[in-house]
Amino acid sequence: MASRAASDRSRSRADSHGWSTVDELVTKLRRRWDRGAFLRAYVEGAEFEPLSLPVRSPKAADLVERFDDSMGWIERFDADNRTGTARQRFAVERQVRRNRTLGDNAVPVRVHVESLAQLCSILGTTDDVERLDAVLERTRADESTRPHRGELVEWIAAHPHEAIANGEVWAEVLAVVDWIVEHDDRSELDLRHLDVARVDTKFVERHRKVLSRLLDVVLPAERIDRTASTFAGRYGFRARPTHVRFRLLAPVPELPAVITEAELRVDELARLPLSVRTVFVVENRASYLAFPQVDDALAIFGAGFGVSVLEGIPWLAERDVVYWGDIDTHGFAILDRLRQRLPHVQSLLMDRATLLAHREHLVVEDRPTDEPLTTLTAQEQALYGDLVEDRYGPSVRLEQERIRFSTVSDAVSPWSSAGTR
Repeated sequence: MASRAASDRSRSRADSHGWSTVDELVTKLRRRWDRGAFLRAYVEGAEFEPLSLPVRSPKAADLVERFDDSMGWIERFDADNRTGTARQRFAVERQVRRNRTLGDNAVPVRVHVESLAQLCSILGTTDDVERLDAVLERTRADESTRPHRGELVEWIAAHPHEAIANGEVWAEVLAVVDWIVEHDDRSELDLRHLDVARVDTKFVERHRKVLSRLLDVVLPAERIDRTASTFAGRYGFRARPTHVRFRLLAPVPELPAVITEAELRVDELARLPLSVRTVFVVENRASYLAFPQVDDALAIFGAGFGVSVLEGIPWLAERDVVYWGDIDTHGFAILDRLRQRLPHVQSLLMDRATLLAHREHLVVEDRPTDEPLTTLTAQEQALYGDLVEDRYGPSVRLEQERIRFSTVSDAVSPWSSAGTR
């Protein structure tokens, strides 16, 4: 214990003089290793270029003025440079400092790394090279029959650490890339149709980052949709259907009278223009389920999909569309996005009078927005500005279900003579 304490004090004094430590030199090499240059050269078959790092060490004056500190630093440096087998990690170049009183003292001035094996031994990265070798061997195995494998080898050379990180699943990653490359037309295939051993859609989801990196390299540009937000869409698989849930607020001839609520694919609803005059888009589930009966109308449950989905139903452009959201900054942001697609959209119960009539029900909005909204009416814009500027309190919010039902019934009465059931 006393010896370790003395060693730590010696190290502390050496550090205070700015002299190098073995750990410091290893850290410098580690930073260079992490940048990938050593492994890139290895993959490309380049010979290892020996490394040399300068060592900040005691000068002749230090040996005179701080002899104990200087000798302690030399002893500590040599000890830290030895492995458990007493073999040196770095090859150390020394320079003799001469002094009439103290004689000659050999001081480390530079360290050398002669081979990649030595570098890996210093950094503890021998296993990384072995994993990289396995990745390369597997990738090159079928290069003669799958020319795109050559492009993957080039990618590995440019991103060796990423390849190593995926080494355990590299066989499956390669198999997915091969399958997609070899199936030109995937427009009628769901991602679930990808037929590769030990691979399912969850595997693709977990490893979509590396799969995307590789597919972007090997696929022609025309087979990649860079505007798509999903893996399936980006690489030409059939888009999975989006559904819309709606309630019929009055019967329609297109559907049996016993049906009052349904959930249809957007593309199917797009081909089924319903005979209604008004469409209410309601964000809150409770408000949607309790929405009053209105002649010649239906209510769409807005939560769970982006308002952009409604773009896929072209006949909405020929209907009166009314949006009812929470009175908060995000409610107005959703209204703004919907109006960008359907400019004739009206808002319902998103006004100052409704807010002030329910002040006892106000809550706090999480993470309000202050983004510019360009499609709001003058009254909506004024209220949105008040919310952004906290005129009625910090980040206030009036949720739909907190509005009295009589207020809702009165608000929708202009659209129907049937009143509420």
